[in-house]
Amino acid sequence: MKTFMVEVRLPREPKQEFFSLIPAQRAMVIDLLTKRKFLSYTLAADRSKVWIVMIAPTESEAYELLQKQPMDKFFTYTFTELMFHDMAGAMFPAVSLN
Repeated sequence: MKTFMVEVRLPREPKQEFFSLIPAQRAMVIDLLTKRKFLSYTLAADRSKVWIVMIAPTESEAYELLQKQPMDKFFTYTFTELMFHDMAGAMFPAVSLN
């Protein structure tokens, strides 16, 4: 499996259809995060871009998965294959004080 950073450009002036798809988009993102196909999903404060770190066998398979998103027709993608992706909090399990 390979890890990709995907930069997603969003429309500058989204139409109402874009906003109506947000709940379905969020549900799919949560599902992909739960399945560990997405490792992170980040929206820029100015709402111009989203950054996704994702895992897939190839770039074309990553693109195929992204095309299944409800908002795909509004997105433009740029892929960068990563050597590694470290995240705070992901390195050690949380301690349980039963």
